[in-house]
Parts: sequence; structure tokens; C-alpha cells
Amino acid sequence: MDDDKKYRDRLRNQIKEACGKVIYTYTAHHKLADRLEKENKCVKNAQIILTALSSCGFFASIITNKAILTWVGGISAVLSLCLNLYAKEYKIQNEVSQHRNAANMLWDIRESYVSLLVDFEVLEDNEIQKRRDILCKKVSEVNNNYPATDVKSYKAAQRALKDEEEQTFKDNEVDSILPNGIDK
Repeated sequence: MDDDKKYRDRLRNQIKEACGKVIYTYTAHHKLADRLEKENKCVKNAQIILTALSSCGFFASIITNKAILTWVGGISAVLSLCLNLYAKEYKIQNEVSQHRNAANMLWDIRESYVSLLVDFEVLEDNEIQKRRDILCKKVSEVNNNYPATDVKSYKAAQRALKDEEEQTFKDNEVDSILPNGIDK
């Protein structure tokens, strides 16, 4: 194999690897956003339940004059206050939006990498290098401007991509979802 062929093979492998990393990061951002949304729903539901318990406990203690109900109301109120302070300080919905935005930006980069791989054989080395460098800078911008994912979201992305084949199609599957006449 001559040096030009070896170089093009290395270049293609580098682009494939970069594309794979973008796909993992894109998926990890979605998995983390999904997990944070579930956490946010749990916090909101807990806030409602604790507020209801503290209110009911207070009113029930007045009506029945039972000390235990005062304690239930008081403890619920303290827990509700703690949860409200946590929710106020830790803006879960803002973080969800940040991860969704990062994923949306990575989607465009992912598609550009896929297009570069499709066009690879008809492009000159210098054009491939130029496009690769632009895409690397775009990925770097996303990484610098948005929060990072975590190990748990990466493992969820790994499961989704490898085991559940989340972003792949079976043979002829894509043809079945395209409008008539486009599949040929």
C-alpha cells in the first residue's frame, strides 16, 4: 500500500472515530436531560405532597387538637422548605435546557460528519482536512459552552447505541418510513 493510500485510510479512520464520539456525546446529552427531567418531576411532586401534608397536618391539629398532627405538619413543612431551597438553588430545568441545546448543536455536527464520510471518496485530501478541522472546532465550541455529561449518562448512551441500536435502522426499515416514491 502506498503512502497516499495509508494516509487516506488514517484520515478516514480519524473522521469515523470523531463521528462516533459526537454520536456518543449527543446521545449522552439526551440521556442526561431525560434523567434530569425525571428528577425535576419527582422534586415537583414531592413539593406538592409535602406542602399538602404540612397544610393538612396543621389544620387537622387545630381541629382534633392532636400533638402528633402538629409534628407531622411541622416536619412536612421543614422538609418542604428544604426541598424548595434545593429546587431554588439547583435549577434543574435550566440544566435540562442546556443539555438539550448541546444535543441539538451536536446533531448538526453529527450529520456533517456523516456527510463528510459519504463524500470522502470524491473529495481531495485538503478539502477533507479543512472540513474535519471546522467540525473539530464546532465540537470544541459545544464542549466549552455547555455542561459536560456524566458517567451515568455515558453508560446509558452506550447501552442505547450498542444494545438497543437506538440510532440505527434495520435493513429496509428506513424505506418503510419514507414517503412513497422516495425509496428508489
